[in-house]
Amino acid sequence: MMRNMPTSVCRATEITVDLTPEQAMALFTPEGERRWADGWDPHFPEPRRREGPGAVFTTEHGGHQTTWIMVDQGPEGVRYARVTEATSAGTVAVDVAGTRNGGTQVRVTYDLTATSAAGEAWLEAFDAHYEAAIAEWATEIAAALERPAGQDS
Repeated sequence: MMRNMPTSVCRATEITVDLTPEQAMALFTPEGERRWADGWDPHFPEPRRREGPGAVFTTEHGGHQTTWIMVDQGPEGVRYARVTEATSAGTVAVDVAGTRNGGTQVRVTYDLTATSAAGEAWLEAFDAHYEAAIAEWATEIAAALERPAGQDS
């Protein structure tokens, strides 16, 4: 029996990091992710424009290039539009809020639509592993905070 694969997925989950909201937000900029996300290497077509609404960058992962456009950026959140050719398109939002113990709750929301049959298969796998993948971000961030400044992942 054939099962229909998802054509659209909207997932959100939260992690807590031992940082102030301002420090946490800095880790979710294109450059900030270099500090903790293994293999994250954004390239900027306009090198002088790395942040703020309208900033554009590309990344490579799993043999696919993704184009990212920063849509909104503020002290409590950032939102990106992203397109991976022949696979998927959608948005990624990261919102932060301080916690009572001095840490920060980080809410990560992906809203993606498959743009091909291969994209539907990718989206199904993405959806199945979403919670674990985002939870791993907290571990990667904590490990990055333990490293000396300037020593990226």
